[in-house]
Amino acid sequence: MPRKDTIKISIHSLKHYVSSFFLGNPLWKGAAIIGGGTALAQGISVVCTPIITRLYLPSDFGILGIYSAILTILIAFASLRYEFSIPLPKEHSRAAHILVLCLILIIIISIVVTVFLFVLGGYLTDIFHYSDLNPYLWLILLGFFGAGIYQALNYWAIRQRDYPRITRTRINQSIGGSASKIIFGIVGFGPIGLIFGHLISNIAGIWTYIDAIRKKDREYFQDISLSDIKSVAREHRDFPLYATPATLIFAISLQIPVFMLTLMYDIQVVGWYTLAYQMLALPTTLIAGSLAQVFYGEAATSIRENPAALKPLYLDTTRKLILISLPAIAIPTMIAPLIFPIIFGAEWTEAGLYCLPLALVAASQFVISPTSKLQLYGYNHWNFGFNIFRMIIIICGFYTAVIFNLSPMSALLIYGVITLFCYSILFWLNIIAIDQINTQINS
Repeated sequence: MPRKDTIKISIHSLKHYVSSFFLGNPLWKGAAIIGGGTALAQGISVVCTPIITRLYLPSDFGILGIYSAILTILIAFASLRYEFSIPLPKEHSRAAHILVLCLILIIIISIVVTVFLFVLGGYLTDIFHYSDLNPYLWLILLGFFGAGIYQALNYWAIRQRDYPRITRTRINQSIGGSASKIIFGIVGFGPIGLIFGHLISNIAGIWTYIDAIRKKDREYFQDISLSDIKSVAREHRDFPLYATPATLIFAISLQIPVFMLTLMYDIQVVGWYTLAYQMLALPTTLIAGSLAQVFYGEAATSIRENPAALKPLYLDTTRKLILISLPAIAIPTMIAPLIFPIIFGAEWTEAGLYCLPLALVAASQFVISPTSKLQLYGYNHWNFGFNIFRMIIIICGFYTAVIFNLSPMSALLIYGVITLFCYSILFWLNIIAIDQINTQINS
């Protein structure tokens, strides 16, 4: 066979393999749609980041890191995790009642958070040495309310498998967030410019979702009643009882490095950590984050219609994530110490070094987080227990670094090893939960 024909066959075979690997089922098709838009969104963010790092100081990024950490924790109970149950009911009208329940809870809890921060916000920031955040506490309230609304509406879009719309909102968020950071940085706003950009990147797209509901799904919201809202609240009460505290503890465990680094070192170290983690988390946001939303919808469909397909779906997705993680995380990690000072400026050299221990964290999250859905499988209490265990062991790891007066690099290495260990446990918990589902059905 001529060499050119052989090459053509090889290229054709490669295209066929890639097509079947990623687009052979609805999960990866949906992930490709969301991932494509997210790639564009992240591309915008990556291109803008070298500009942003030259407009702001590492200490400004440190304040953004603390703001983001607090907001992430608060969002964990914005609607008491009822949004997780939106994709589950067979009837769209029942799901619509859950969405309305979420919106009501967000309004009520926002009022509570407002009173709490107004009364105790300054006192708490002084106790924990976060007084630099005092001028920006009101932005936490805006971020909490906006992100909570977006989160609830996003799960409705997941239920409807409206992946193109999810994609558009992500692009809008990236453009709005990056542009505002640059504009406010040029004007000289300082940390508030970064926080405004973060706020915009969290809430842009809300109107897109509302408009979709108004045009396509209005009929499901025409007969909303208080009695049915109470009914869905009782039916899915496991989510506030177990998923809310589990997610809250999960969020705290993820943000422990920000709080501990602030207490152990200084705000500049937090800024370096924030940029390093942000860059390493790009594959998670781009691929794993997109896949997580689609996997949730497909897994919920499998549980309703074909439970036997759930375990193959889980294992196949995990294997592919492991393969993808090697070039997506390993290669950027190895070159980060060399390219960070070139791309972001000399004052960010330390951030490039932080990527080395943080690669363990990024890789673990990339592979396991998208498909870890214990709450969906009916094992909220397992998720709760696991997150308590993880939070305690991470705190112990940083406490060890304090006792032995370790450097930030050593503290982050301990954190990375602990994270890898914890996610290995989480993988097996998901396998056991899926096996239990099939055992219950077969019996």
